[in-house]
Amino acid sequence: MPFYKALDSLHSGKATEPVTILQIGDSHSANDAFSDQMRTALQQQFGNAGRGFLQPGVPFRYYHPAQVTVSSTGWSAVSAFSKTATGPWGISLVRQHADAPASMTITADEAGGLGRGMVEFLGQPGGGRIIVEADDGGRTVISTASSRNSDAMWLRMPTTPDTRSVTVSAMGDGPVDILGWEVGKGNQARPEPGILYSNLGITGSTIDILSKVDPGILSEEIRHLKPSLLIVAFGTNEGFNTTTNFDSYSARYEQIIQDLHSAAPMAGIVVTLPPDGVRQERQAPYARSCDKLAYGTRGFATPPALDTVRQAQTSVAQRNHWMQWDWRQAMADTTHPDGRCTILVWGARNPPIAARDHVHLLKVGYQQTAASLYNDLMNGYGLWSSQKHKK
Repeated sequence: MPFYKALDSLHSGKATEPVTILQIGDSHSANDAFSDQMRTALQQQFGNAGRGFLQPGVPFRYYHPAQVTVSSTGWSAVSAFSKTATGPWGISLVRQHADAPASMTITADEAGGLGRGMVEFLGQPGGGRIIVEADDGGRTVISTASSRNSDAMWLRMPTTPDTRSVTVSAMGDGPVDILGWEVGKGNQARPEPGILYSNLGITGSTIDILSKVDPGILSEEIRHLKPSLLIVAFGTNEGFNTTTNFDSYSARYEQIIQDLHSAAPMAGIVVTLPPDGVRQERQAPYARSCDKLAYGTRGFATPPALDTVRQAQTSVAQRNHWMQWDWRQAMADTTHPDGRCTILVWGARNPPIAARDHVHLLKVGYQQTAASLYNDLMNGYGLWSSQKHKK
């Protein structure tokens, strides 16, 4: 597997560039608790190359990415989840738009975290100028005007090993759209080897949101980011929505991930089944409830559609020989060996590690399940490594 080969290069000290992991999904991925646990564990084992690629600016309320602090003023976040907004979008699924003066600042929480960086912006007819300024004096001004529409363009941040913060500003002389930014350790000529782990999540989204990514922009992003592993983590919203079309879900899910894999053929794929989730409803006698209930009583149960989602995703992963990780199984205990209904158990702990909505986890819950995925990946890496040395 290319991902394990990349890890081996880091482990042996032969790597000359970072290994990038992109986790793409819904609210479980938008929250950086799970992804930061993964990031921290992998960076402790294989080296810390920095924060990596992020959604631009402040894409949503309560945005708190680990390792960096981000502030923004004057920008409007345009999400691919919006029913009224039009593209294009890149893999971040968000762009920041400004017609008037606006600024966004990213600050590294540790020294060296902004040794290098890139800004991804949209080239467009009549595009305005942007200024990229580092806190230690570096400054670059560039026009985003382009004769072609919807071109993804990349600009190096004027950083040094001593840079702690970078501000990207729109001058207000034309429309500007920022698609993302990447920061890391090392310098522009020689990035620090190690792990870059990006979480790109949109609350409320399903796998279908990835069909809105512009193929041309995605191609450029893959060329720049060079991901070695794509963790695709959707399914909760499909399982709780009453509008999901399951006649075509499996085919859509498979095609969208195949398109993503075609854009990044050297990247491994992890199909991530959704974590446990329940809702309260009246139970028919045949319903599989989390509690023993009399007929017609309201109780908690797994939405039947969530099981349909899991079955479809499992079939797709097996058919394409992609790695599969079961988030619900990572929540299992001796009473609930398949993880079903454990969201209630986790929510009843003192202190709780699952949220009151019985869908989301709290920080410790995300960290605990992330440790499970990390262990599974490391077990796979250990097996791959032992087989390699037998040859």
